[in-house]
Amino acid sequence: MAKICTKENIYKQATRLFVKKGFSASVNEVVKKSRVAKGTFYHYFKSKDELIVELYKVLMFEIEKNCVTEYKGESAREYSFNVFGAIVRWFITHPHKFNYIVIFETSPYIKEVVGTVGETLKGPLANTMKKVDMGMLKAYPPEMITFFDFSFTRAAANYFLSFPEPRKCFEERFRMVFDMYWDGVSQN
Repeated sequence: MAKICTKENIYKQATRLFVKKGFSASVNEVVKKSRVAKGTFYHYFKSKDELIVELYKVLMFEIEKNCVTEYKGESAREYSFNVFGAIVRWFITHPHKFNYIVIFETSPYIKEVVGTVGETLKGPLANTMKKVDMGMLKAYPPEMITFFDFSFTRAAANYFLSFPEPRKCFEERFRMVFDMYWDGVSQN
């Protein structure tokens, strides 16, 4: 149990540190903020870069687990509205985690050193391909739609987080924000 708590603590503290200082924050800073020995850090991670990538994966899989449901025959619009709404709500409820994801996805360093983290795209891409195959979405390349979906959820979260009460704004305006997105990708 202590191992999980220690690793989770490193993730939590590293998230806050990387959001505050960027990926230039050192292992020493992560260790100090997490209150663990350097050896403990290296027990869990081979390097800072491994921590950075693993943390991104953990967050992306957390979103998938908590926000993405199986398609159950509802309209494509309602299914997408519900899933995207859950994702944007998760982002505005967890702003440090959201900001970490944005920093990771837009970092030139990450693009150069890591590239894309393919396993985090498998679920979203499969979901997109299913909707394209069913004729729910325009027949654009599924990879393009998936990246467009990612961009939409991040832009929507940033929009809502720009207000003093992001959750209230989300409840009042998400339907309108979603409609703007849906008009661009749907077949109908």
